[in-house]
Amino acid sequence: MPSYTPSEAKQWARENIINCTNAPTTPFKEDFSLDKEALAFNVNRYAEIGLYGLMTGGNMAEAWNMTPTEWYEYTNVCAEANNGRMMLTSVILDPSPFTVVEKANVLDELGYDLIEVINPVLQLRSDDDIYGYFKYLNDNQPLAIALYNTATAGVVLNHGLVNRLSNLEKVVAIKNGLGNPADTIAMRKMCGDRIVVTEPNEAFFLWDSVVHGAQAIYGTLEVIMFGSEREKMYQIMELAKQGKMDAAVPIFKELEPLRDLLGQVFMAPLFGRNVYNLAPIKYWMELLGYKMGVCRPPLAARANDQDKALIAEVLLAQGVITEADIARVG
Repeated sequence: MPSYTPSEAKQWARENIINCTNAPTTPFKEDFSLDKEALAFNVNRYAEIGLYGLMTGGNMAEAWNMTPTEWYEYTNVCAEANNGRMMLTSVILDPSPFTVVEKANVLDELGYDLIEVINPVLQLRSDDDIYGYFKYLNDNQPLAIALYNTATAGVVLNHGLVNRLSNLEKVVAIKNGLGNPADTIAMRKMCGDRIVVTEPNEAFFLWDSVVHGAQAIYGTLEVIMFGSEREKMYQIMELAKQGKMDAAVPIFKELEPLRDLLGQVFMAPLFGRNVYNLAPIKYWMELLGYKMGVCRPPLAARANDQDKALIAEVLLAQGVITEADIARVG
């Protein structure tokens, strides 16, 4: 059972959806099977580097490309390797609310803290039908629900519907992944008294926190991807909590090369061409000492030489890796 009752879920979210939750890629072997040993190794390292929250099961994790059996195996490995050290969110991508309920009950037994549910990707388009979808989840499974507002689902939640969903007892947060911080600011003003409104954009967080009250970077990659430079990110977040913008800005600027690199190899393809460019992310993580392997078809199995050269060059220049790391990964 979760650590909160349904009536406590919103306050639990206010107190616990904080700091930074990362959504990393999933390791697969050369034959495209799930590499459970590598997955457990990675999850343990995420906890060891001080990651506050781990988000599993989403688009970044290639969960859309797993069989149901693999999804359950993957989820179980993540929970066991975590062993209570990080807040656990699982993204659920299924269009059937009955499947979501089934998975949520398994996640609850494994000790997950909440679920992030993508907008219905099939059939449901009207506000009333989408509200009914989440109302069913609210009433029939035990975990708090974070909305996942993204065009990937094929439908974007309008503000009136988000405002309506915010009144559901177990709807406690939203990851507003539209690439439009102005939309997130407006949404927070509208319903931020009832749900935690997050913007998955580290580059915007400092301003968003100091000026607009953002309390978390939810469902991004930067703690992991910044490697040894992540301590600067922790410093920025702590200074933001204290409202110390002037002290945080110089540190923020020191991370700009890594921020730009992530934007170039992942964010630009995503928002420019709707491409989840995961192979370069896996190469980047391999350089940092994680075990990643390949991406599954139809995605490119490995990063191209141009992306690999750019990633290695920037990470080396920032002192995040050494020449030995480049030679090790190849």
